[in-house]
Amino acid sequence: MTTTPTRTARSASDDAAEHTADKISTTAGAAGAAVRDVFDRAAAAVDDVSDRASAATHDLSRRVEQQPLTSVLLAASAGFVVGLLMVRR
Repeated sequence: MTTTPTRTARSASDDAAEHTADKISTTAGAAGAAVRDVFDRAAAAVDDVSDRASAATHDLSRRVEQQPLTSVLLAASAGFVVGLLMVRR
């Protein structure tokens, strides 16, 4: 069997296609790993923020229970200031 230019071109084309498929597969694997890493980091950040918010809420509740009059006066003052700002607009 002799090698014809068409057969050589087809073989080169097949080799190039296989090489390209390997590169795409490698790149897709790396992209998938990067996406998983970003997702894991984001999930850890969300957990951290959630824990901090929960702790802050608990701390605020404790302070309101310990100093109810101060809490009411602060809330009323904040409402008064916001009301003044809204009226001026």
